[in-house]
Amino acid sequence: MLNEKIKELKMCYQKLFEEDIYSQCYIEVTDKDEIVLSANKEGLLLLIEEIIALCENEQSGSHYHLDEAGMANKCDKPLVIQLIKASWQND
Repeated sequence: MLNEKIKELKMCYQKLFEEDIYSQCYIEVTDKDEIVLSANKEGLLLLIEEIIALCENEQSGSHYHLDEAGMANKCDKPLVIQLIKASWQND
């Protein structure tokens, strides 16, 4: 059931935004007293797309590097978004 919801999210996202979102997104990761992830609306929606892709993959350890080589416009410290299983979930 959760996999169906992930597929629905992906289809809905693609239908709503297509390629228009890429040219408008802005994302930055700053390292001050704490790591701060900041983005405009388009950037946050693009992050959602990457998180949906991680969920769709279902492989524990799948990850996305958020840095200037990827989609971050400014990055003081690289950030990794990783899919893991909770301690109570079966392998």
